Amino acid sequence: MSQAAKKSKEIPPFLIVLIGAFALYAVFLLLQPERDQVAEDRLPWNAHFDSQGQLHALGLTLHQTTLREAMNIYGKDVEIRLFTDNDGSNKSAEAYFPVIYIGSIKAAIAVQLEVPKDELETVYNRGAKISPTGSGAKEVKLSSQDNLDFLDKTIASVTLIPRKDLSERAIDLRFGAPDFKQRQSDKLDHWFFKRMGLEMIIDPEGPEALQYSQVSDRPE
Repeated sequence: MSQAAKKSKEIPPFLIVLIGAFALYAVFLLLQPERDQVAEDRLPWNAHFDSQGQLHALGLTLHQTTLREAMNIYGKDVEIRLFTDNDGSNKSAEAYFPVIYIGSIKAAIAVQLEVPKDELETVYNRGAKISPTGSGAKEVKLSSQDNLDFLDKTIASVTLIPRKDLSERAIDLRFGAPDFKQRQSDKLDHWFFKRMGLEMIIDPEGPEALQYSQVSDRPE
């Protein structure tokens, strides 16, 4: 075979480099850990009522899922607080997850816990610390034992606060059209999606709040 023929069959150097690069990329993909698939029931727009009338939202079943079970989904970075009006009335217990991820959605979650009134009163009276809030209410830091006891309380409602604002177009594409829109006393627009048990609070100066509850004061 002539020298010219041999040269004509040689692979060009740039092609060798290109093939090598693709080979390394393929190996890199194989070595990458698999990303967790987001459970469909955790997506905010997939909230729904089942045949028994129970509301499923963000992977939780209201009035059934406990805070401990919610921590198995969203992590153990959670703060539990008791809130009350300035005069000591309207006590409620809430748990707050400051940073959670639902797929690519970065957000915070607050859940209201179902605690009997007499227990709330007892916990309030032995609170470790009572501080005023910006709204004029009071926030009570719980004792270590009360924190542990509240882990097994069921969740009455859940609020999702995305870190990124939702555009009207994004809301329409994901959630569809709301059943009602209402300007309330907080001077903000509230959008109601009855089929999802969802009240969406639209704040032009901050992130939206998506509140899921089984029973609420939504207009009929």
